[in-house]
Amino acid sequence: MPNDWLSEIAAKVTLKDLPENYREVARIAGVEIALKLSRHLGGSAYYYPQIDSLLRDKRDEQIRAEFNGFNHRDLARKYELTESWIREIVQRKPADKTADMFEDGDGHA
Repeated sequence: MPNDWLSEIAAKVTLKDLPENYREVARIAGVEIALKLSRHLGGSAYYYPQIDSLLRDKRDEQIRAEFNGFNHRDLARKYELTESWIREIVQRKPADKTADMFEDGDGHA
């Protein structure tokens, strides 16, 4: 297996052995994962977007699914948002992606 030697060496590496920019990843995911990421992404400038930007659409979809017309406050607490933001999300309808597939650039089917 190609990564057997990496696992063996990673077991002997401590956080102090790693450069500072690797330590945070190693603290979160472990030294071996930090080293594997280095092998695959090393040398590239890799940007990790905030989790909110990745999950916002799915979160809003879930909020709309859980909304019963009366639970603004509960949803606001659960998703750490304001009640007004919950109202905004519920009123906003997600884009109908199925309809978009059949439309030309001018909005005609």
